[in-house]
Amino acid sequence: MILGEGVRAGPQGDSIAAMRKRSGAIYAVGWLVLVATYSVAFIANGVPAGGAIRNAAANLFPDALLGLAILRLPDFLPWPGARKTRFFAAHAGLLAAAVLLSTVLWMALVALDSFAFNGRAAQINVRVIPFRVVIDLLIYGTLAGIAYARRNAEGLQDQAERAARAEALRARASLEALRSQLNPHFILNAFHAIVGLMRRDPATAETALERLGDLLRYGVRIHRDGIDEVPLREECAFVESYLSLERMRLADRLHVSVDAPDAALECLVPAFAVQILVENAIRHAIAPRAAGGLLGIHVRQDGGRLRVAVTDEGNGGAEARFEGSRMGLRLLQERLAALYGAEASLTLRAVAGGTCADLELPARRMGEASP
Repeated sequence: MILGEGVRAGPQGDSIAAMRKRSGAIYAVGWLVLVATYSVAFIANGVPAGGAIRNAAANLFPDALLGLAILRLPDFLPWPGARKTRFFAAHAGLLAAAVLLSTVLWMALVALDSFAFNGRAAQINVRVIPFRVVIDLLIYGTLAGIAYARRNAEGLQDQAERAARAEALRARASLEALRSQLNPHFILNAFHAIVGLMRRDPATAETALERLGDLLRYGVRIHRDGIDEVPLREECAFVESYLSLERMRLADRLHVSVDAPDAALECLVPAFAVQILVENAIRHAIAPRAAGGLLGIHVRQDGGRLRVAVTDEGNGGAEARFEGSRMGLRLLQERLAALYGAEASLTLRAVAGGTCADLELPARRMGEASP
């Protein structure tokens, strides 16, 4: 079951849709103003009002119609990061086609108007064609520029809204993680185990206190510095501090296997992402079983993708797991959508003897550009 379905919610989609709706209204009004301007110019040159309006419409309707297609060009011909030669060559071909098609449509409208109102074929004034070609070039360039500027504005707005949502979700995630680590049962169990160690094994008790301090310092730093992503190496160290305290509670019922190549540990992941999956597995699969079970953390980097799989031996399928830990997993999937859009996913699936949580996201390192 992919948990991220429907996460990218409405506010940004609604705002972009509103922007496009306003753009459509402005587009229609702009062409009406041009028709009125052309009509006045024809009337000033002695053309009757009816003929002036028809001539203006015949001159501008082809460009207005083709303009709708020009405004959609960024959907099919996005602005390139490199190899701009092909990009401009493609636009040169489209421009030539647009000028030719506009001229043919104009001639067809003039002929239709002449048959409808004069009952005879029209005499096309070829001296007008060069003027029309210049106007078509200006219209194509203007509309194409507007289309790419609008797409850039939408992209910036989308990035800004994603950044704002990521900031809010990061704060929620850090507080949720702190709350998880500071919940009364966890703290009570940890301190009870530490107190029991004080007399018989002071060194181990001191280590346990240091681990608990590591947990708190990590959470406070993430929250204080507004950090969204950390190297996987730091996240794994945080998870190891968490597991060391869980081992005091679960003892030999908790077995852990970690397989993480060094190169992959330098990739960035959302803060607390792996810890949430590990805690989820322990709470809902391993801790409830008298025999405990094996917790596995497997990391793979395949090209530009990073995959972190957290597996467990326990009871309950993926559906039950999701229903039992809705807040943590839902918060994580929302953060993935805010940080990476459609480039990341969180999937729960049943495997032999337990459940696997698959976290996939772009493999990026510190200093590399965000998606």
